[in-house]
Amino acid sequence: MSMKMRIVIVIGVVVLIGVLLFASRFKEKSQGLKAGFDSEFFTRPDGYPGLKKHYGFEFPGEPVHLDPGLMYKAVADKAVDVICGFATDGRIPAYNLAILNDDKGFFPPYYAAPLIRAESLKKFPELADILNRLGGKLSDEKMQNLNYEVDEKGRKVAEVAAEYLLSQGLIKKEKREIKTIKGTIIIGSKAFTEQELLGEMLAILIEENSDIKVERKLNLGGTMICFNALKAGDLDLYAEYTGTGLVNILKREVISNPDKAYNAVKKEFKEKWNLIWLDPFGFNNTYTLTMRKAHVQKLGIKSISDLAEYINAGKNK
Repeated sequence: MSMKMRIVIVIGVVVLIGVLLFASRFKEKSQGLKAGFDSEFFTRPDGYPGLKKHYGFEFPGEPVHLDPGLMYKAVADKAVDVICGFATDGRIPAYNLAILNDDKGFFPPYYAAPLIRAESLKKFPELADILNRLGGKLSDEKMQNLNYEVDEKGRKVAEVAAEYLLSQGLIKKEKREIKTIKGTIIIGSKAFTEQELLGEMLAILIEENSDIKVERKLNLGGTMICFNALKAGDLDLYAEYTGTGLVNILKREVISNPDKAYNAVKKEFKEKWNLIWLDPFGFNNTYTLTMRKAHVQKLGIKSISDLAEYINAGKNK
């Protein structure tokens, strides 16, 4: 065998080994699931830090940061495989996605309700009755449908909110004019569709049932931005979730019973900050881990425990 032929064979073997190594690494990487979460889920104790500890797993690669409005499109388009969805988001059925069963009960109940300063209620005592008219009026399905109208159909938040209040007989078709302004109240919201809808509903309810002027500061940002603004008096009220109040703000352990969770936040928020929880709207917008329906069927994943087992099995290969 000539020297030239030996060199060609050696080069061929080296190239083959490189290709096999690359293929092996690519295959190993492709077996991992890519996750994408919003910024709050990365840091909240009831988010990824607590979740991976509770279920005993961690994604092979660092989950990517995604805007809440883009998460569902990202998972539907296969840019990621798992997202931290919200149970009442209309894009879950619209994009044919599946919610993984929280079989070990990690996520607390997230029942939404108006959170208002006691000083604001003292100044405008009629607000309690006005805002509580929305209590129990929004089921998970109804809230999901309202979110869908905005996120997927592109309708304006104010239009969808007013239409729903009208359908429930909470406002009249003819817009009411304030003749004598009794005062002003400032309503805020976090930076996602559902929060804007709730903030707009609360604002319209007040405007159509009182002589109080409403200033809207919707789409402000995350939980602590709204909560700190409320404590400082920069807001009079916004809609908050019991699970968020319990775990993220109070730093308490999860209470899985919805009534006990609500009573806990109601009591402690009043004692600590003189903030009042009014009647819950009725729906439970719990966090979820959400994947493509076809993907979970292919992998045989139905619960978060199944997901943890799948990821951990891949690490041990």
